[in-house]
Amino acid sequence: MPRYNEKRIPYQTQEKLLDMFCDILKNMKKRQDVKDFLKDLLNRQERVMLVRRLLIADMLLRKLSYREITNKLRCGSSTIARVERWLNFGRGGYKLAINHKVK
Repeated sequence: MPRYNEKRIPYQTQEKLLDMFCDILKNMKKRQDVKDFLKDLLNRQERVMLVRRLLIADMLLRKLSYREITNKLRCGSSTIARVERWLNFGRGGYKLAINHKVK
């Protein structure tokens, strides 16, 4: 994803914007509506990067090795390490998302 200077937007404003974004997603009733919104909001590479992070987290939770994940997803070990760090020391969002995935 493109980089930006987060200091240009005050933290409280960032939190309000994130709340608004979450409310938008939560209030969309149809999967296709969410999908269309995300396709308008994110380019293909950004969408793939987000989904790949979820896949990495899922594979880590299933105890796959870095090598197995790298071979399956063609991603670098630094990406896997970053996801693992958030998975283990974040706010639990990855685990929550993975537990809510449709099987």
